[in-house]
Amino acid sequence: MKKLVISFKILILAVIAVTTMSCDDDDNNNVLDNNNSAFDLTVDNADFTILNAALLRTGLDATLDQSGGTFTVFAPTDTAFQAFLTANSFASIDDVPVLLLRNTLRNHVLGTVATSTDLTSGYVKTSAINENGDSLDLYVDITSGVILNGGAQVTGADNSVDNGVVHVVDEVITLPTVVTLAAANPSFSSLVTAVTQEGLVPTLSLTTTDYTVFAPLDSSFQALIDVDPADGIASVQDILDLATLSDILTYHVIDGAAVRAGDIMDGMVIDPIGPGTFTINTTSGVVITDATMTETNVTVTDLTAINGVVHAIDFILRP
Repeated sequence: MKKLVISFKILILAVIAVTTMSCDDDDNNNVLDNNNSAFDLTVDNADFTILNAALLRTGLDATLDQSGGTFTVFAPTDTAFQAFLTANSFASIDDVPVLLLRNTLRNHVLGTVATSTDLTSGYVKTSAINENGDSLDLYVDITSGVILNGGAQVTGADNSVDNGVVHVVDEVITLPTVVTLAAANPSFSSLVTAVTQEGLVPTLSLTTTDYTVFAPLDSSFQALIDVDPADGIASVQDILDLATLSDILTYHVIDGAAVRAGDIMDGMVIDPIGPGTFTINTTSGVVITDATMTETNVTVTDLTAINGVVHAIDFILRP
Protein backbone atom coordinates (compact mmCIF):
# COMPACT_ATOMS: atom_id res chain seq x y z
CA MET A 1 0.00 0.00 0.00
CA LYS A 2 1.29 3.47 -0.82
CA LYS A 3 0.74 7.21 -1.03
CA LEU A 4 -1.47 9.22 1.17
CA VAL A 5 -2.31 12.93 0.95
CA ILE A 6 -3.67 14.61 4.06
CA SER A 7 -4.17 18.33 4.56
CA PHE A 8 -2.16 20.23 7.16
CA LYS A 9 -5.44 20.98 8.87
CA ILE A 10 -6.14 17.29 9.36
CA LEU A 11 -2.57 16.60 10.46
CA ILE A 12 -2.83 19.37 13.05
CA LEU A 13 -6.09 17.88 14.34
CA ALA A 14 -4.40 14.49 14.60
CA VAL A 15 -1.49 15.95 16.57
CA ILE A 16 -3.83 17.80 18.91
CA ALA A 17 -5.77 14.60 19.50
CA VAL A 18 -2.56 12.85 20.55
CA THR A 19 -0.99 15.55 22.66
CA THR A 20 -4.09 16.54 24.56
CA MET A 21 -5.51 13.07 25.14
CA SER A 22 -6.59 12.77 28.73
CA CYS A 23 -8.66 9.61 28.65
CA ASP A 24 -6.85 7.94 31.57
CA ASP A 25 -9.07 5.56 33.44
CA ASP A 26 -7.44 5.97 36.83
CA ASP A 27 -8.30 9.67 37.09
CA ASN A 28 -11.42 9.79 39.24
CA ASN A 29 -10.97 13.39 40.40
CA ASN A 30 -13.04 16.42 39.44
CA VAL A 31 -16.22 14.46 38.81
CA LEU A 32 -19.01 16.59 37.45
CA ASP A 33 -21.93 16.88 39.84
CA ASN A 34 -24.51 18.53 37.62
CA ASN A 35 -25.53 15.40 35.70
CA ASN A 36 -24.41 16.76 32.35
CA SER A 37 -21.14 14.94 31.60
CA ALA A 38 -20.52 12.63 28.64
CA PHE A 39 -21.07 9.72 31.00
CA ASP A 40 -24.26 11.22 32.41
CA LEU A 41 -25.74 11.22 28.92
CA THR A 42 -25.71 7.41 29.03
CA VAL A 43 -27.46 7.20 32.39
CA ASP A 44 -31.19 6.39 32.27
CA ASN A 45 -31.14 6.81 28.49
CA ALA A 46 -32.99 4.02 26.74
CA ASP A 47 -30.68 4.18 23.72
CA PHE A 48 -27.45 3.76 25.69
CA THR A 49 -28.04 1.05 28.31
CA ILE A 50 -25.32 -1.23 26.89
CA LEU A 51 -22.86 1.64 26.46
CA ASN A 52 -23.52 2.65 30.06
CA ALA A 53 -22.89 -0.91 31.26
CA ALA A 54 -19.70 -1.10 29.18
CA LEU A 55 -18.37 2.16 30.62
CA LEU A 56 -19.06 0.99 34.17
CA ARG A 57 -17.47 -2.41 33.54
CA THR A 58 -14.26 -0.91 32.17
CA GLY A 59 -13.96 2.02 34.58
CA LEU A 60 -14.30 4.54 31.77
CA ASP A 61 -17.37 6.00 33.47
CA ALA A 62 -15.05 7.98 35.76
CA THR A 63 -13.03 9.22 32.79
CA LEU A 64 -16.05 10.54 30.91
CA ASP A 65 -17.44 12.09 34.09
CA GLN A 66 -14.39 14.33 34.59
CA SER A 67 -14.98 18.05 34.77
CA GLY A 68 -11.43 18.64 33.57
CA GLY A 69 -11.84 16.52 30.46
CA THR A 70 -12.51 17.81 26.97
CA PHE A 71 -13.88 14.95 24.91
CA THR A 72 -15.57 14.06 21.68
CA VAL A 73 -17.47 10.82 22.16
CA PHE A 74 -18.97 8.78 19.34
CA ALA A 75 -21.69 6.91 21.25
CA PRO A 76 -23.03 3.63 19.83
CA THR A 77 -26.69 2.90 20.47
CA ASP A 78 -27.99 -0.35 21.96
CA THR A 79 -28.87 -1.51 18.45
CA ALA A 80 -25.28 -0.90 17.37
CA PHE A 81 -23.93 -2.85 20.34
CA GLN A 82 -26.30 -5.74 19.74
CA ALA A 83 -25.03 -6.02 16.17
CA PHE A 84 -21.42 -5.92 17.44
CA LEU A 85 -22.11 -8.66 20.01
CA THR A 86 -23.85 -10.88 17.47
CA ALA A 87 -21.12 -10.42 14.85
CA ASN A 88 -18.47 -11.45 17.38
CA SER A 89 -20.45 -14.29 19.01
CA PHE A 90 -20.75 -12.61 22.41
CA ALA A 91 -23.93 -13.34 24.36
CA SER A 92 -23.73 -10.07 26.27
CA ILE A 93 -21.43 -7.16 26.97
CA ASP A 94 -20.14 -9.05 30.00
CA ASP A 95 -18.68 -11.71 27.70
CA VAL A 96 -16.38 -9.27 25.87
CA PRO A 97 -12.86 -9.46 27.33
CA VAL A 98 -12.39 -6.38 29.49
CA LEU A 99 -9.15 -5.21 27.83
CA LEU A 100 -10.70 -5.53 24.37
CA LEU A 101 -13.87 -3.77 25.47
CA ARG A 102 -11.94 -0.98 27.13
CA ASN A 103 -9.78 -0.28 24.10
CA THR A 104 -12.77 -0.51 21.77
CA LEU A 105 -14.60 2.10 23.85
CA ARG A 106 -11.52 4.32 23.82
CA ASN A 107 -11.60 4.05 20.02
CA HIS A 108 -14.80 6.13 20.21
CA VAL A 109 -13.17 8.99 22.13
CA LEU A 110 -11.11 11.97 20.97
CA GLY A 111 -9.19 14.12 23.41
CA THR A 112 -10.51 17.39 22.02
CA VAL A 113 -13.97 18.79 21.37
CA ALA A 114 -14.97 18.39 17.71
CA THR A 115 -18.49 19.43 16.79
CA SER A 116 -19.94 18.41 13.44
CA THR A 117 -18.73 21.67 11.91
CA ASP A 118 -15.20 21.05 13.20
CA LEU A 119 -14.90 17.64 11.54
CA THR A 120 -13.15 17.38 8.19
CA SER A 121 -12.32 14.39 6.01
CA GLY A 122 -9.07 12.80 7.15
CA TYR A 123 -7.38 10.89 9.94
CA VAL A 124 -7.56 11.79 13.63
CA LYS A 125 -6.05 10.07 16.66
CA THR A 126 -8.37 8.37 19.15
CA SER A 127 -7.58 7.42 22.73
CA ALA A 128 -7.38 3.73 21.78
CA ILE A 129 -3.82 2.40 21.69
CA ASN A 130 -1.77 -0.45 20.26
CA GLU A 131 0.40 -2.71 22.40
CA ASN A 132 3.18 -0.10 22.35
CA GLY A 133 0.93 2.69 23.58
CA ASP A 134 0.64 4.47 20.20
CA SER A 135 -2.73 6.13 19.57
CA LEU A 136 -4.85 4.50 16.87
CA ASP A 137 -6.13 6.46 13.90
CA LEU A 138 -9.73 6.99 12.86
CA TYR A 139 -10.72 8.05 9.35
CA VAL A 140 -13.48 10.65 9.24
CA ASP A 141 -15.33 11.03 5.93
CA ILE A 142 -17.74 13.97 5.67
CA THR A 143 -18.49 13.51 1.96
CA SER A 144 -22.03 12.38 2.71
CA GLY A 145 -22.90 12.88 6.35
CA VAL A 146 -20.19 11.73 8.76
CA ILE A 147 -18.82 8.20 8.31
CA LEU A 148 -16.14 6.79 10.63
CA ASN A 149 -13.65 4.15 9.45
CA GLY A 150 -15.87 3.39 6.50
CA GLY A 151 -18.75 2.04 8.58
CA ALA A 152 -20.21 3.87 11.56
CA GLN A 153 -22.43 6.80 10.65
CA VAL A 154 -23.21 9.75 12.90
CA THR A 155 -26.99 9.73 13.29
CA GLY A 156 -27.29 12.30 16.08
CA ALA A 157 -24.66 15.04 16.12
CA ASP A 158 -23.66 17.76 18.57
CA ASN A 159 -25.13 16.64 21.87
CA SER A 160 -23.45 19.19 24.11
CA VAL A 161 -22.18 18.13 27.54
CA ASP A 162 -20.15 20.01 30.11
CA ASN A 163 -16.95 18.16 29.25
CA GLY A 164 -17.30 18.03 25.49
CA VAL A 165 -19.66 16.81 22.81
CA VAL A 166 -21.35 13.48 22.06
CA HIS A 167 -22.25 12.23 18.58
CA VAL A 168 -24.59 9.23 18.32
CA VAL A 169 -23.38 6.52 15.91
CA ASP A 170 -25.12 3.49 14.43
CA GLU A 171 -22.20 1.04 14.65
CA VAL A 172 -19.53 0.10 17.13
CA ILE A 173 -16.21 1.35 15.74
CA THR A 174 -13.99 -1.71 15.99
CA LEU A 175 -10.22 -1.44 16.36
CA PRO A 176 -8.81 -0.70 12.89
CA THR A 177 -6.38 -2.86 10.96
CA VAL A 178 -4.10 -1.48 8.26
CA VAL A 179 -6.76 -2.61 5.80
CA THR A 180 -9.43 -0.65 7.66
CA LEU A 181 -7.43 2.57 7.50
CA ALA A 182 -6.95 2.23 3.75
CA ALA A 183 -10.45 1.01 2.90
CA ALA A 184 -12.07 3.87 4.83
CA ASN A 185 -10.33 6.50 2.71
CA PRO A 186 -12.03 7.01 -0.69
CA SER A 187 -8.71 8.16 -2.14
CA PHE A 188 -7.37 4.62 -1.73
CA SER A 189 -9.97 3.09 -4.05
CA SER A 190 -7.48 1.74 -6.62
CA LEU A 191 -5.23 0.32 -3.93
CA VAL A 192 -8.10 -1.38 -2.13
CA THR A 193 -9.33 -2.81 -5.42
CA ALA A 194 -5.87 -4.21 -6.12
CA VAL A 195 -5.38 -5.69 -2.65
CA THR A 196 -8.85 -7.25 -2.74
CA GLN A 197 -8.30 -8.65 -6.24
CA GLU A 198 -5.06 -10.32 -5.18
CA GLY A 199 -6.62 -11.87 -2.08
CA LEU A 200 -4.40 -9.98 0.38
CA VAL A 201 -7.15 -8.57 2.61
CA PRO A 202 -7.33 -11.58 4.99
CA THR A 203 -3.55 -11.58 5.48
CA LEU A 204 -3.30 -7.84 6.13
CA SER A 205 -6.24 -8.06 8.54
CA LEU A 206 -4.45 -10.49 10.85
CA THR A 207 -3.80 -9.16 14.34
CA THR A 208 -1.29 -11.86 15.26
CA THR A 209 1.56 -9.94 13.65
CA ASP A 210 2.52 -6.35 12.84
CA TYR A 211 2.78 -4.83 9.39
CA THR A 212 4.41 -1.74 7.96
CA VAL A 213 2.62 -0.64 4.81
CA PHE A 214 3.79 1.96 2.29
CA ALA A 215 0.48 2.98 0.76
CA PRO A 216 -0.26 4.70 -2.60
CA LEU A 217 -3.36 6.81 -3.20
CA ASP A 218 -5.16 6.90 -6.52
CA SER A 219 -2.84 9.72 -7.60
CA SER A 220 0.11 7.36 -7.22
CA PHE A 221 -1.47 4.92 -9.64
CA GLN A 222 -1.92 7.82 -12.06
CA ALA A 223 1.72 8.81 -11.59
CA LEU A 224 2.80 5.33 -12.70
CA ILE A 225 0.48 5.58 -15.70
CA ASP A 226 1.97 8.94 -16.69
CA VAL A 227 5.66 8.19 -16.11
CA ASP A 228 6.30 6.35 -19.40
CA PRO A 229 3.67 6.44 -22.19
CA ALA A 230 5.55 3.69 -24.00
CA ASP A 231 5.46 1.13 -21.20
CA GLY A 232 2.01 -0.21 -22.07
CA ILE A 233 0.39 1.03 -18.86
CA ALA A 234 -2.31 3.47 -19.89
CA SER A 235 -4.94 2.95 -17.19
CA VAL A 236 -5.52 1.66 -13.69
CA GLN A 237 -7.00 -1.46 -15.25
CA ASP A 238 -3.67 -2.08 -16.99
CA ILE A 239 -2.01 -2.05 -13.56
CA LEU A 240 -4.65 -4.39 -12.17
CA ASP A 241 -4.03 -6.74 -15.09
CA LEU A 242 -0.28 -7.04 -14.44
CA ALA A 243 0.78 -10.64 -13.84
CA THR A 244 3.23 -9.38 -11.23
CA LEU A 245 0.66 -7.30 -9.30
CA SER A 246 0.79 -9.48 -6.20
CA ASP A 247 4.58 -9.17 -6.05
CA ILE A 248 4.30 -5.40 -6.50
CA LEU A 249 1.76 -5.05 -3.69
CA THR A 250 3.65 -7.24 -1.23
CA TYR A 251 6.82 -5.29 -2.07
CA HIS A 252 5.14 -2.44 -0.16
CA VAL A 253 4.66 -4.47 3.02
CA ILE A 254 6.98 -5.42 5.88
CA ASP A 255 5.84 -8.35 8.00
CA GLY A 256 6.59 -8.77 11.69
CA ALA A 257 7.37 -5.17 12.59
CA ALA A 258 5.63 -1.80 12.79
CA VAL A 259 8.41 0.48 11.60
CA ARG A 260 7.46 3.96 12.73
CA ALA A 261 8.99 7.21 11.48
CA GLY A 262 11.23 7.38 14.53
CA ASP A 263 12.62 3.93 13.73
CA ILE A 264 13.74 4.83 10.21
CA MET A 265 17.48 5.38 9.86
CA ASP A 266 19.46 6.74 6.94
CA GLY A 267 20.56 3.95 4.63
CA MET A 268 18.14 1.40 6.11
CA VAL A 269 17.68 -1.61 3.83
CA ILE A 270 14.15 -3.02 3.91
CA ASP A 271 13.31 -6.64 3.14
CA PRO A 272 9.55 -6.66 2.42
CA ILE A 273 7.21 -9.61 1.99
CA GLY A 274 7.51 -9.35 -1.77
CA PRO A 275 10.69 -10.22 -3.72
CA GLY A 276 13.72 -7.97 -3.45
CA THR A 277 14.73 -5.16 -1.12
CA PHE A 278 14.67 -1.37 -1.11
CA THR A 279 16.62 1.36 0.67
CA ILE A 280 15.41 4.32 2.72
CA ASN A 281 17.49 7.50 2.99
CA THR A 282 16.78 10.43 5.27
CA THR A 283 19.30 13.07 4.14
CA SER A 284 16.59 15.07 2.36
CA GLY A 285 13.20 14.03 3.65
CA VAL A 286 12.43 10.32 3.71
CA VAL A 287 13.14 8.81 0.30
CA ILE A 288 12.79 5.20 -0.82
CA THR A 289 14.94 3.86 -3.66
CA ASP A 290 13.33 0.74 -5.09
CA ALA A 291 14.82 -2.08 -7.17
CA THR A 292 14.36 -0.05 -10.38
CA MET A 293 16.40 2.78 -8.78
CA THR A 294 13.32 4.99 -8.77
CA GLU A 295 13.12 7.43 -5.86
CA THR A 296 9.82 7.69 -4.00
CA ASN A 297 9.03 10.18 -1.25
CA VAL A 298 7.39 9.26 2.04
CA THR A 299 4.81 12.03 2.46
CA VAL A 300 2.85 11.04 5.58
CA THR A 301 3.91 8.75 8.39
CA ASP A 302 2.61 6.78 11.34
CA LEU A 303 -1.05 6.17 10.56
CA THR A 304 -1.56 3.63 13.31
CA ALA A 305 -3.68 0.47 13.27
CA ILE A 306 -4.02 -2.28 15.83
CA ASN A 307 -1.80 -4.49 13.65
CA GLY A 308 0.76 -2.05 12.32
CA VAL A 309 1.43 1.30 10.73
CA VAL A 310 0.79 2.91 7.35
CA HIS A 311 3.08 5.43 5.65
CA ALA A 312 2.16 7.35 2.49
CA ILE A 313 4.43 7.51 -0.53
CA ASP A 314 4.09 9.39 -3.82
CA PHE A 315 4.80 6.61 -6.31
CA ILE A 316 4.36 2.86 -6.66
CA LEU A 317 7.39 0.85 -5.57
CA ARG A 318 8.55 -1.76 -8.07
CA PRO A 319 10.60 -4.88 -7.31
